[in-house]
Amino acid sequence: MCYHRVLPEAERARYHTPDLVVTPETLRAHCRILAERYTVAPLGTALAAWQRGEVSDRPLVAITFDDGYRDNMRYAAPILRAHGLRATFYVIAGLVDTDEQPWYDIVGAAFGPAPQEDSATGPADAAAALEKAKRLAPAERAAWVAALRSEPASRVRDDDLIMTSGQIRSLADEGHEIGSHSMTHPLLTQCADDALATEMGASRERLSAIAGRAVTGLCYPNGDHDSRVRRAAAAAGYAYAAALDPGLNDRRTADVFALRRWFIAQGRLADSRGAPSDALLRMELSGLSRRLFGRA
Repeated sequence: MCYHRVLPEAERARYHTPDLVVTPETLRAHCRILAERYTVAPLGTALAAWQRGEVSDRPLVAITFDDGYRDNMRYAAPILRAHGLRATFYVIAGLVDTDEQPWYDIVGAAFGPAPQEDSATGPADAAAALEKAKRLAPAERAAWVAALRSEPASRVRDDDLIMTSGQIRSLADEGHEIGSHSMTHPLLTQCADDALATEMGASRERLSAIAGRAVTGLCYPNGDHDSRVRRAAAAAGYAYAAALDPGLNDRRTADVFALRRWFIAQGRLADSRGAPSDALLRMELSGLSRRLFGRA
């Protein structure tokens, strides 16, 4: 399961890409059904048991959070704790202990909804700007983001930043898995070989030192990977890598350096009233919703 941010509804609605956010109420509803009906473990732990052929009487599920925002610590961690669940947090290592935002948030904030209700921009504008940024060469994208960063902007809230070292250690000490989401969240398929090695190797080393235990899992930024990127992940010492291709993982055919995940979108898993639906969540995790409705 692939989550990103966890924010109250008012803040979710103001984020440039609301589909990347679930509310605490939605996450709490998901965790309740997961605790009741599934065997849940951090992805590294679940993968090892799966590879050993261990059999559970309940479906095996891993909860993952991409990017490593501080809102994960504020909202997600207490909910997971209350339900006795442990998850995997993939952190952008180069932004730990800084007040810098990920590049995509700078682009999204420049073109997405403003705090004022009469804002002339919205999620569609942000989506178009982000797609434009992704198509740029790395140097061009960096230059554009630097120009946007220099423009006056609204105050950045603490929850909008990547976690601190202390927060990462706290999660690791509680039994959660810390994984790498690269150093700077580039599109890895666009990186030259030396930059690719640095993005993977330096992030693994830094996060291992912070967490006080070996980091063995990687999550590809934006889900982008190819054979060269997968080889680089293995060479950097990772045991597995998570992608964003939807679907179930079959022990006989799965590539451990391209593990499939379900992207969890709050709206898609809500009933007609907008409330979290247990049935839709269970259909999603079984793969049934995709077979019936052809949706990822």
